[in-house]
Amino acid sequence: MTICIKIGPIKHCFVIPILQFPVHWKIPGPGPVNYPQLFQDGMLLASLQVASKDISDEHVRGALESGFASAAKAFGKRAGDHVSVEMG
Repeated sequence: MTICIKIGPIKHCFVIPILQFPVHWKIPGPGPVNYPQLFQDGMLLASLQVASKDISDEHVRGALESGFASAAKAFGKRAGDHVSVEMG
C-alpha cells in the first residue's frame, strides 16, 4: 500500500510495510492433511481480529470488522461440522 499526501504542489508518498506471518506447518500423515492450513488460516484471522481493534478511524475499523465477520463465517464453514470454532 502506498499513501500519498499532497501538501501544496508537492506530493509526498510513503510505502506502508506489510506484516507477514512466516508460519509453515508440516503436513502430517497419515490422516487429515488439511489441518495445518486450517490452523494457519485461523491464526491469521485471529491476529487480524485483534489488530483491527487498533485502527483509529471508526469507519475503517467497522468496514474491516464487517469483512472479518464474513471471513470468519467462511472459515467456520470450510472447517466443517466436525470442527468447533469460537472467535474471541
